[in-house]
Amino acid sequence: MSYESKARLKARGILAALFCAGIALSACTPTTTEIPMTGSSNPSDPATVKAQVEQLKQALADLHAFKVETQQAIGPQKWADEGLRNMDCKTPDGEGGVNYSVLTLTSDPVDLEASVNVVKTFWESKGFTTRTETNPREPGLIRLYANEDGGHLVSYFANIEGSSLEMNSACVAGDLSAIYKELDRQEASDSPSPTAE
Repeated sequence: MSYESKARLKARGILAALFCAGIALSACTPTTTEIPMTGSSNPSDPATVKAQVEQLKQALADLHAFKVETQQAIGPQKWADEGLRNMDCKTPDGEGGVNYSVLTLTSDPVDLEASVNVVKTFWESKGFTTRTETNPREPGLIRLYANEDGGHLVSYFANIEGSSLEMNSACVAGDLSAIYKELDRQEASDSPSPTAE
């Protein structure tokens, strides 16, 4: 047998011995039990999810208060909320989360430019960055957009037929499905149960 063949056989023997030793050692190594994550480090932890739902409820309360303040700044119009919904969003850090979005309308007439200026001034006094858009193909419509770092995204559309406010609350980071399940659970437990007759 040549020297080269003997060297290959020896190398294979060493590899086989290492492989067997590895298996033997892994059989002797005690198994480690994974410690479940708790608290804020686990986004699906029930306590964490409940805290996130409370933050979301507070964000909704803040959104409602801000909406009412904006409506009062515009004037005495009668406003009707056309929808409140949850949406997925991104926090300023880029984390996924949930927020609320509300659309409210009025068909009462407003002075277009004056109302936009009032809202713009009010929003800027609250720390928002604003921008106004008009389009020559849409005369009688002024769009005002604003955002706040880490907070609300809002818009005000004023036209000759009335005006609308669309507002998003601050984004609460968390697992969407876990937050929605907890919201549904809380809403179900808050609802009065039907009485048996």
